[in-house]
Amino acid sequence: AMLRAFALRSAVVASSARKAVFPGVRAFSTHELSEADFEKQWTAFFNDKTLHSLELRRGLNDVFAHDVIPSNEIIEAALRASRRANDFPTSVRIFEGVKDKAQNDSVYKSIVSSLQPVITELQLATPEELGF
Repeated sequence: AMLRAFALRSAVVASSARKAVFPGVRAFSTHELSEADFEKQWTAFFNDKTLHSLELRRGLNDVFAHDVIPSNEIIEAALRASRRANDFPTSVRIFEGVKDKAQNDSVYKSIVSSLQPVITELQLATPEELGF
């Protein structure tokens, strides 16, 4: 039953991630998600209490595959999911993904500063704090 649930959730994530379309991104599907729907979908995904580390990383790969910086709500939900899964390396990779998507350091620093209360609450560290 657990394997079936994992396979079903993985299929849903893969199919729904392909449906998001943003300006400047090629799409092979006619179904488009608005930014609000994209945020709602991925926030709900990362807020799933049964999410395992592998599913978390797969979801993050799907989110970062899009040509947008994820909203703070998505990032916060992903950070909380990494904490629930007790997966510290993934929390660091979330920050690395955001830094990669940010156009410049000031955008990245702004996002990190707005997430600082969550970072402190969850006792996480940014790559910069770890010396990367």
